[in-house]
Amino acid sequence: MRSKRKLLLVAVAHAISLPFGSAALSAQATIDSQNRYSNVGALMVWRVDNVGNPVELRGFASGTLIRDRVMVTAGHFTAPANAFSSLPPSIRIFASFSSTNAKDPRTWIGVLGQATHPSMPHCPPPPQCDPTDEILVAPLQPGIADVGLVFLAHEATGIKPARLAEHGILDRSEGVKTTIVGYGTTTPGMRKAPIDPAAWDGRRRFRASTVRRIVDETWGLWSLPSYVCHGDSGGAIFLNPRPSETHGDVLAANVSDGGQNCRSHNNNNRLDTRGVQKWINDTIRKELGRLTP
Repeated sequence: MRSKRKLLLVAVAHAISLPFGSAALSAQATIDSQNRYSNVGALMVWRVDNVGNPVELRGFASGTLIRDRVMVTAGHFTAPANAFSSLPPSIRIFASFSSTNAKDPRTWIGVLGQATHPSMPHCPPPPQCDPTDEILVAPLQPGIADVGLVFLAHEATGIKPARLAEHGILDRSEGVKTTIVGYGTTTPGMRKAPIDPAAWDGRRRFRASTVRRIVDETWGLWSLPSYVCHGDSGGAIFLNPRPSETHGDVLAANVSDGGQNCRSHNNNNRLDTRGVQKWINDTIRKELGRLTP
């Protein structure tokens, strides 16, 4: 049991998106200081002491509120927990929807549970779950839906959930501009270098990106360079099917893989397909009935 818990500590600390990119990343992503994308939140893995106080940030990712207590995120964030019955008492996960300081405990909502699309393999510990490493989950691997769900302890007050896009909207959206939103880092680092979560600024950022090509039922390619990096995994990709409408954004995909250098790939998971949305809806009905604060 002790060895399993040790593996899980490693897993949740590293199964969080993409490695560092270059200094130019910060110039391509805008801080959401006006809170335009209030339903996009940060997901943080904290080590806590014996009384539950957070003492060390172990990892972070992004996700989007799609129900009052449900966020959709990347499957490679939630998948490591599949191999274990539960998180150890020393680990807790929190969500925050603060646009400028997700590390502020006053903004946190506890996470009660997670679910991962059944196509994602059990893969503790990382980097086996990271699409950038091509060990177990390869970039654009057919049949793999890099999607997971996170269930919150209570509603995110005053935040309107995002609307999932209609079925198949991305099939007719090649060349269309989208907006990618997440809590990724912009600090440059050496390739394969360890991530220092303490250096993360906890800010939500957005950038424009064009749909290049739809690959299959689960994957699409977006314009390069990607400018998505460590912590952007699970972040929102919004599309406005009616550009004349100011608030017409729908959630069409989530961030999956920006490449080792946060530039060379922009492979993302579709959320507009009938199969993925059926899994989301079925899982929400099942899990919300079971999870009570």
